[in-house]
Amino acid sequence: MKKYYCLCIALLAPLMGFAVVNADYPELQAEKVFLNVEHSKLWPGDTLAVSGGLTDAFLLDSTHYSRYVYLELVGANDSVFVRHKIRAENGLFCDRIPIDKFIVSGDYYLRGYTRFMANYKVTSFPMVPVVVGNAQTRTDSLPLADSRLSFYPEGGHLVSGKLQNMVFRITDPKGAPLEKKGVLVSVSGDTILSRISSDRNGYGCISFVPSEGKEYLLSMKGEDKEELFKVPLCNSNPVLQVNLNRHQLRYTVQAPAKLTESYQLVLMFRGQVCLQKKISGDALSGIIDVSEYEQGLFAFALIDDAGKVVSERVIFNHAGARPALPDHSPLAAAQLLVTTDLKYPLIDAASCFENLDTDAVSQLDRMLIANTWGRFDWADLLQQRFDYRYMPEQLLTFQGKVFTELNNKQKEGSVIAFNQLNGFTYDAEIKDGAFEVAVDDYGVGTTFFIQAYNAKGKSPALKVEADEFEFPVVYPHVFVFAGTDFTGTSYAVESAATYNKKQRIESRYDDDRNKVYQIPEITLSARKKIKHIESKPFYGVNLITRETIDNQNFTSDMFSLLERMIGFRIAKIEQSEGGIWRYGLLSTRGQSSFLQERRDKDGESLETSADFYDNLRPGELVVLVDGVRTSADYVIRTMDPKQVESIERLTPGQTLKYVANALDGALLIKTRVYQEAEFKSKGVKLEPLGLSRGCSL
Repeated sequence: MKKYYCLCIALLAPLMGFAVVNADYPELQAEKVFLNVEHSKLWPGDTLAVSGGLTDAFLLDSTHYSRYVYLELVGANDSVFVRHKIRAENGLFCDRIPIDKFIVSGDYYLRGYTRFMANYKVTSFPMVPVVVGNAQTRTDSLPLADSRLSFYPEGGHLVSGKLQNMVFRITDPKGAPLEKKGVLVSVSGDTILSRISSDRNGYGCISFVPSEGKEYLLSMKGEDKEELFKVPLCNSNPVLQVNLNRHQLRYTVQAPAKLTESYQLVLMFRGQVCLQKKISGDALSGIIDVSEYEQGLFAFALIDDAGKVVSERVIFNHAGARPALPDHSPLAAAQLLVTTDLKYPLIDAASCFENLDTDAVSQLDRMLIANTWGRFDWADLLQQRFDYRYMPEQLLTFQGKVFTELNNKQKEGSVIAFNQLNGFTYDAEIKDGAFEVAVDDYGVGTTFFIQAYNAKGKSPALKVEADEFEFPVVYPHVFVFAGTDFTGTSYAVESAATYNKKQRIESRYDDDRNKVYQIPEITLSARKKIKHIESKPFYGVNLITRETIDNQNFTSDMFSLLERMIGFRIAKIEQSEGGIWRYGLLSTRGQSSFLQERRDKDGESLETSADFYDNLRPGELVVLVDGVRTSADYVIRTMDPKQVESIERLTPGQTLKYVANALDGALLIKTRVYQEAEFKSKGVKLEPLGLSRGCSL
């Protein structure tokens, strides 16, 4: 690769008035994934063969950051159907993704990323279209009144009195592009520009000289209908206009009047700030020789003294040398460069590289005018805000925190991770309550048990909590533009689709009272079959069996069992004098009472010496454990659900077999054969879905 970073800057600085960006700008560390599919047209039950590479984002050679890649098959509703995690060897990887035989036919997308790439925007993740079954084809049969249209002035807004380009895109309500013809007119009906049309991707371009305070309309005509769209108004801020002719990159700063303030023009190439120049007075244009630059995306930003970006423009360098990537498609590098650095993904950009003729170059430029640079925010770049939340995955690791029984951080100690499939163990130190333990690669179905110990090698009820990892959101790949009404100088790219909710780690309790985590970042390659749970338990039952207790993992306390039953509720019952209370089971089906008072020979009531815990209030159920009357308070506070064989709600008639005067029925609890209480470990059982098997390179 040519060393253009130093050479080109050194040559251009004295000739073009550019100043080398000072060292305060940080170097942006980043990497890219490029993907290739063997067949993009599949049927349910087929296998999607994927190959690709992992490269440095700037140099496009093998990255030294990550070693693991995530692959996701994304559906039309922006949901992830399959997620694999595979290992990249020397920057290359391949995988075979099974397509469910019951999947709905339609358009899908394959996207790839690394955990390190989760630090920047999801639009930098490559997305490859995949058609499954009979895909939904595009149609222009919808009435024009149902169309959506958005405007994208070059640089972000219009200025008065200057010739400018403005791109528009028209789609149907579902986001499918439309090919239509139109005319630009004034509000009074005068024709400003005719012979306007959109291409197969829905994009069109208008070049005209807008006037301050004057309103314009774009008239799109169908067979028997006409629809008007309001054009954005002019803005007083300067705006960038950029043109690339072979190796000459020409820029112009358009302004409605002579600039009274100074601005900074910043040029970025492949994520690195290359050049910057002060813009003021009459110095509003220039030419940059880019013959030493390879193919790639140039990103311009015009920034005011307050550090605010007032205008942006991205343009692709076709004429430069094409980087070599180990891929089946010779156009992979070019497509990768243009589709992974923008604010909005260009799903149809591949067609622009099939034949680099004038039409293809113009088509791509229209797409780029409607877009902006998106890998990092300009504000983050200028203010040096680069906090990398996720580090590159060079090894598979578990991270988490350790707490004492009082929920304080365990300052020192160690953590042991036990692979329950092969018996291997891994250890790591606890530092200020946190740990990170590295493990060998493992496949689907592997389970780890993690136990924490203090500095003395003991585990005094230490609690282990696994850190959560949030998957990157899925960007809506079908755009539904709604920018038909504009005020001021704003222009919009509004989508009717929304992001999915963040996918979080899920947990449950196993039979041993261990908290079991489903850790999504360790891959999803196999589809789990979940046993169907009848709807009856959600409405309450009169009987809970041992099978229900074991299958539903109700091992925390008796509340989780009793709350599932109908006909009663758990309540706190206070003694008449107050200050003392106990748990009781009160009927929700009305109350019955049987009052029998004890009196002396003079007819006076006698004080009873019965225990508060044995007396029942009206509507309270009797509790029977193995046929013996027992306090409900005792059962709720002390009984372990693991000791319960079954729980049955008895009617008043059924209770006569065991006890008299239970007018509201009883709760019969049968215990299992006596067994020694099990040790309840505070460790964590991790049940991650392991690496996909991939395929041979």
